Amino acid sequence: MLVGCRRCYCGRCRYGALVLLAAILLVGLAGCRPAVDVVSLSKAEQELTYIAMAYSDAHTKLGHGPKDAEELKPFLKVFGDPEDLLISPNDKQPYVIVWNVNPTGGPTEYQGMFPILAYEKQGTGGRRAITDVRGRPMTVPNEDLSKLTYVGRHKPATN
Repeated sequence: MLVGCRRCYCGRCRYGALVLLAAILLVGLAGCRPAVDVVSLSKAEQELTYIAMAYSDAHTKLGHGPKDAEELKPFLKVFGDPEDLLISPNDKQPYVIVWNVNPTGGPTEYQGMFPILAYEKQGTGGRRAITDVRGRPMTVPNEDLSKLTYVGRHKPATN
């Protein structure tokens, strides 16, 4: 039996049937896409993201990077208690924040990170949470700290 209208077997009717068949196939294939993996941020990574966002807000409003934690705290309040947000839940130490700098810069050679703005002082398990000037967090091995580029020519203390 030919596909088409019963009266004339015209091309228009066959074209409509092909379009319908193609649409059904596309809808069926849409469900075959790979699932997206969502990776949750650790508490330290989330806090560092908040610190970077607050630092950027402070820089915009003050016209300079905050000079210290006291100057940053008013901008952290929108994310929670500034006293808690400035202490790493992992090593219980204050985060190391590069003060009084312009939080800018482009991609670096280390995994597409921009210059690092803040990081854990000690971390745990040989790893430390860090954040770049955009607020993109990552947890890296301690030995990679020397491979990172920091804002304001900062160099982390060697332990």
